[in-house]
Order: sequence, then C-alpha cells, then structure tokens
Amino acid sequence: MKVVAMKPISGLSGREAVHANLADALHADRALRLQSCIVALMAVMMLSVCPTAYSATEHESAAHDAFNKVYPSRAAQGVVSQLAPGANIHKMTLSHHELEAWSFVPKRKDRIEIENRSNITHALYVTYPDGSVVNLEIQIPGDTVSWTVPDDAEGEYLFRCWIHPVIRAKMMIED
Repeated sequence: MKVVAMKPISGLSGREAVHANLADALHADRALRLQSCIVALMAVMMLSVCPTAYSATEHESAAHDAFNKVYPSRAAQGVVSQLAPGANIHKMTLSHHELEAWSFVPKRKDRIEIENRSNITHALYVTYPDGSVVNLEIQIPGDTVSWTVPDDAEGEYLFRCWIHPVIRAKMMIED
C-alpha cells in the first residue's frame, strides 16, 4: 500500500490544511448535488411543456413533398411593376456560388433579372453607393428575381447573397 502525504497549504497549520481540504471536498459535493437538482428540474419542466414524447418507431412520419411544391416568383405572380418607357430588361445568371459575367451596360430605370441556375437557394440583396440595402427575395433553384435600377442611380452597386457571402458582383451605373 502506498501512503501519500498531504502537502500543507502555505500559511496554514496541519489542522487548518485538513479543514481547508475538507471544505473544498464539501463544496465540490454541493456543486454536484446542485447540478443534479437542476437537471432533474429541467427534465420535469420539459415533461410539463411537452408531455408526449415520440420515438421514430412510435409514429408515422408525414410525407415531405417539398421538392414537388412550386413557389412562384414575384414575376410569375404578376407582382413586378411595369417596365418604364425606354427601359430595357437585362438578364443575369446565378450559378452555384457566383454571378456569371454579364455583357450589358445598365442604365437608369432598366430592369435586371437574375435567374438562379444552381441547385441551392439564395437570398440576394443590392447595396447602394450610400450604404442602403435592398433585399431582392429568397430565390429557390430555377427562380428569377428582378431589380429595377433607380431613377437617380449613379455609382457602384454591389450584389451579394445573405446566405452565401462569397457571392459578390459590382455593377457600375452611369447616366
């Protein structure tokens, strides 16, 4: 049998050191009991909030048919405003995590339509030169969102995605 001597706590006599070590042990015991009580109380509270617990084998899961649902874009719903006289419609494509390069030069009042050709959802927004932000909308795969260049637009506009910050495209608008 190996005997381990207790090291005295500096500044305390042997008797005081023993009492200090016992106090630490009692403190640890009380903390453990308190934690046990808290866990038991939380379990009781959960049962009162949600009295019925289900396991995967006890109930039949609802059929999730989200892939077959169609969520029409604002354009498909006819919510997009009329195109201003003399304005053009320009097309952009969003492929996975990038806005593909475009060949048009946007002017004031032009509408820019962005088609999501990726297999993931995006949430595009445009940051104006003054720092204000315009949310386009949630864009599911295959959906098209649009943004109309403001009447007083001038300067650099930044397109980004809230979900995927790596998506970034700068667009210069000049008179």
